Amino acid sequence: MKHTIVQTPRGAKDILPKEAYFKSRLEQRAGELIEAWGYSRVYTPTFEFYDALAQADGHVLADILYRFVDREGATLALRPEMTIPIARMVATRYHRDDMPLRLYYIGNVFRYAEPQAGRYREFTQVGIELVGAAGPRADAEVVSVAAAVLEGLGLTSFRLDLGHIGFFRGLVEAVSDNRAAGALNEALLAQDYVRYEAVVRESDLPEERKQALLALPTLRGDGSVLEEARRLAQGSDGALRAVDNLAAIYQLVKAAGLGERVGIDLGITKDLDYYSGFLIEGYTPELGFTLASGGRYDALIGRFGQDFPATGFAFSIERAMLALDRQGWREPPPPPPAIFLIADEGDQARLFEFAAFLRRRGLRVEVDVSGMAPGEALAYAVKKQIDKVIRVAGERDGRPQIEEILPDGARRQGSIDDVLGS
Repeated sequence: MKHTIVQTPRGAKDILPKEAYFKSRLEQRAGELIEAWGYSRVYTPTFEFYDALAQADGHVLADILYRFVDREGATLALRPEMTIPIARMVATRYHRDDMPLRLYYIGNVFRYAEPQAGRYREFTQVGIELVGAAGPRADAEVVSVAAAVLEGLGLTSFRLDLGHIGFFRGLVEAVSDNRAAGALNEALLAQDYVRYEAVVRESDLPEERKQALLALPTLRGDGSVLEEARRLAQGSDGALRAVDNLAAIYQLVKAAGLGERVGIDLGITKDLDYYSGFLIEGYTPELGFTLASGGRYDALIGRFGQDFPATGFAFSIERAMLALDRQGWREPPPPPPAIFLIADEGDQARLFEFAAFLRRRGLRVEVDVSGMAPGEALAYAVKKQIDKVIRVAGERDGRPQIEEILPDGARRQGSIDDVLGS
């Protein structure tokens, strides 16, 4: 038998009931936490026209897209993230008087990337988009929602780092070779600081700007880092504006009581070029990679026809599950049925009728579909941790006659309330 028949594709996985229950509970909890902030859930198609994704950030996404051609000859692609489809949706379905929009999503995304721990080619992304609001207050809300959701899911030791893409861009604006600026960004993304330093020293930037760039990876910590960043940004209006903006966001976040959760990291950068301002990344000691990510993207929606400022964040449910597992979190298993119903061959109609009656009373009921004998039913109930085995045994005066099969095999007859209440 070919392995393609019995195995999942690389980077994909089956999710069995226990893990699926844990995952669905986290998704439900995340949705409830986000909705408490006034956000409404939206859905977008699993696939988009390739041109729509390329319009947003084609040169970065080209290598990770799952592309295909439909029967009408259109080139389509599975969505690699959720912000771009929502940007398209907002630009084509909403108007200025609808702003601000608070939207959230829970959906699968697809990336042709090298699989590793915590990274699949198909995974579930949860996130928010706050559209139509510019300025520090909107960005501070995004940080606050991120903290509330991650904490509400049970993550105890996460940290949110705040940066600003304008700081890095302001420092490199004077470089004459665009390839050098791109190489610096790639080195920062890869945390390859040896290469980063080499590119800085080889650039044609003024010496004071080189020194600022060399210090960039060290600008991490609490709010005091911003003073050093402001000193290094002298001579770059763009970098100074970025520091001032980030300082305003940080002040609001601290006022929200998140000072212990939030830090500054001006070395944060992104591989997607639609980011235009504040950046956020979430980390937890249980993972060696980011848990959450996002930021401001004021120009993205305009690429689809209408200009709206926007900001948001997203995280992977699978990474949250992995972090919680390594943290020692144990989600209770799904509750078993309360009752296992059996009946003789001639009482099958009454069996299904009685099962429906019990479910209307709010009970969890599983019906025997295999024709088990009472002893087999008892063994099955023990294995499945089902509370009671009840046999439907005919009818009297228009009411089903029932008996409970006790653990020792004895049978106890009685009224419905007697049997169910025992």
